[in-house]
Amino acid sequence: MTDTQKGDIAMASVHLVNEDKLFVKDLDKYVEKCYIGNNDSVHVNSDGLNYHIVSVFGSQSTGKSTLLNRLFGTHFDVMDEEKRQQTTKGIWFSHANYIASTDHSIEDGKRSNNSNIYVLDVEGVDGRERADDKDFERKSALFALATSEVLIVNIFEHQVGLYQGANMELLKTVMEVNLSLFHEQSKKCLLLFVIRDFTGLTPISNLGQSLEADMNRIWKDLNKPEKCTDSKLEDFFDLKFFAISHKHYQPENFELNIKQLGDEFTNERLFNHNSYHKQIPVDAWALYSEKVWDQIENNKDLDLPTQQILVSKFKCNEILNNIYDDVFLSEFSSLETPTHNPVSSCEYFKKLREKCISNYDSQASRYKSTVYLDIRKDLTSKIDTKLKVFQSSILSNLSDSLISKLNSDFPTLKKSSKLSFKELLLSVNEDTIKSFKNQSINYLLVDESDANNKDGLIYIENYKLELEKLEKMLQDFTSTLKFKESHIIINKITKKFQIKFKDAIVEEFSNPSTESWDHVAIKFDELIEKLLTKPYLNNSHFDFNIDLSHNENETVHLKILRNFYHKFDSIVHDYINDDSATRILRNIFEDSFKFDSDGLPLVWKTFNQLDSQFNKSRDQALSLLPVLCNMKKSDGTYIKKPIFEIEGEEDDADSDYDDDDDFSDDESSNSNKELRFSKLLNSKQQAKVKLRFKKETDAIYLDAKRSMVANKTSIPTFIYVLLVILGWNEFITILRNPVLFVLAILIITGLYFAYNMQMLGPMLTVANTMVNQTKTVLREKLKDVLLEDGDKVQLPSETTKTSKNKASTEEVYELQDL
Repeated sequence: MTDTQKGDIAMASVHLVNEDKLFVKDLDKYVEKCYIGNNDSVHVNSDGLNYHIVSVFGSQSTGKSTLLNRLFGTHFDVMDEEKRQQTTKGIWFSHANYIASTDHSIEDGKRSNNSNIYVLDVEGVDGRERADDKDFERKSALFALATSEVLIVNIFEHQVGLYQGANMELLKTVMEVNLSLFHEQSKKCLLLFVIRDFTGLTPISNLGQSLEADMNRIWKDLNKPEKCTDSKLEDFFDLKFFAISHKHYQPENFELNIKQLGDEFTNERLFNHNSYHKQIPVDAWALYSEKVWDQIENNKDLDLPTQQILVSKFKCNEILNNIYDDVFLSEFSSLETPTHNPVSSCEYFKKLREKCISNYDSQASRYKSTVYLDIRKDLTSKIDTKLKVFQSSILSNLSDSLISKLNSDFPTLKKSSKLSFKELLLSVNEDTIKSFKNQSINYLLVDESDANNKDGLIYIENYKLELEKLEKMLQDFTSTLKFKESHIIINKITKKFQIKFKDAIVEEFSNPSTESWDHVAIKFDELIEKLLTKPYLNNSHFDFNIDLSHNENETVHLKILRNFYHKFDSIVHDYINDDSATRILRNIFEDSFKFDSDGLPLVWKTFNQLDSQFNKSRDQALSLLPVLCNMKKSDGTYIKKPIFEIEGEEDDADSDYDDDDDFSDDESSNSNKELRFSKLLNSKQQAKVKLRFKKETDAIYLDAKRSMVANKTSIPTFIYVLLVILGWNEFITILRNPVLFVLAILIITGLYFAYNMQMLGPMLTVANTMVNQTKTVLREKLKDVLLEDGDKVQLPSETTKTSKNKASTEEVYELQDL
């Protein structure tokens, strides 16, 4: 930069491309500072297109820099007229400090640069410094056309009509380059011929016609692309002509002509309502121009539309990153999600999303629309991806809360509801889904009007995904409830079976017979029919009314049957063991040995009767021992426990008991299970039962025999003789006294019947109790009488009273002793 001493950035000029063809760094900062610093905010368009690029080129030392400095107030270096050598090297760039104007109301004729005109001062052509090196001339012309709206061609009046002198060869290069760049876009450029040192002898119109004729002749000789073979010069170029008087010989006219040319730029007639504008926002122009020069310098085909797209992508992505990082993530991260009020969070993030997209639209809409819209989708996608996680979180929390509430409320609903379990499940599922849909509307992070558009599609899909998850959770929850309910049904039916079957076993084996197991099997089938088949069998299929599938109902049916057999197994094996078998046999023996068929007690007259009854009763009891050893019906078949094949479970038919010695390892597993189920007592247990039964029955037999011996013991004869001799007088007295005689007859008769009925012991016990009770009552009455007599005695003095109290006390103690 130059002329920066004054501290005004707008006064500076930037060496855009130096003589070594290197592009300047940090051009964007200069462009933006000038753009903002030279314009009031009211005049700055939000689209960033309120600017123009004007470039100039022509022969060396023709006053190009002087023209720009006078016209736009720039500070480009000008030629030392005494040395006549190259001054401008490369390409210089500057913001117009003012625009020269003929308006007398403006101080010094300098109009403010409200339209933001930037100027390119291109190195002069046909200079001796570069000689025959035409590469830079072509590249600089190509760069000027690619970036500028107006290209000022600076020539002298006397050069008009010449080919080399008027740089027609260079103009031919310009037209070829323009055609290669814009033939597909039909993008026009304004060629403004500024005729210097105009004398007025030849009218400006004639000079213009001459130049235009030369241009058309050059256009015809161009090698045009196939699509442009029939095109005309005016399809790609607009031509305008302006004359400026000699600087030294007509200085006043020179200054006036400069101001008149400035008026052309001020009223924007030259810019033709921005029809020449490249439509690159000002903040992207520096990047665009750098990319264009890079393509030109590397001799690559210059594809301006592609470059514009690349610049648009770069700037739009830059805007996207700034908005996403500085606005969205900053505010998103600063908000600690309030889980207790997700609705307010959703409203906040919805506004944040709209704010970010609106900011992007305002900044990026000035770039290529296709690029702007594509990157807008990227921004929306990034924001939506972040918000999708938040939405998923709150929807997931909503699902969890609904499931949790349903889990806690369902037992109460089940008790209070009159619906069946199946109907209740359907009702709560529908209510839960409905509640989720009603509440999730508030969690939508776009407006309802946009919900079905592409912008809201991600949230709708996310909502549908969470709804599917909720439905899956409900299915799992329902399956769990069905599983629990099925177990409740299984346990309930099994418990009823256990109570009824246990009572049946106790009743049956209180008086067993050879047909006891037939009765048990019949009772077992009756309970299955009553508790399982009749309530739940419908059209040859079991249905437990809890919305189970056919296979699940069948599984529950098999589990109940398996439990029935398990309970059958455990109840029978718990009830019948070696101790209970001995007790049952002893009871059978006692019932047969001590009582007759009518249940009356047996009285044995002789020892032969006793022995015969003993042998008969013992044989009868022992004959029922096989009934207690095996679950074997009267027809010789065993009661067998089926093997239940339930998917996912193993049958544990033999889990409740251990192996015994009666089964060899060679027997099959299934056979062992069946035998273990039906066999109650093994050989060792049977021997133990027989031995214990023999001991207990032998003891009963000995007790009975001792009783008979005791009853049959006789009194010696001499006792009766002595009784008659010694009691003769008493006998005669009783016989002579009718009262004593009758009393004796009654007493003897009573004792006889009491003896025969074995009631003497109870009678003596009752009599003894009555005597003792009588003694107790008499003693209490006697105490009461004696105490009442002591209370009636009165004392004459305190001394007497005291002595009598002592006497009374002693008397009481004596009574207590009694």
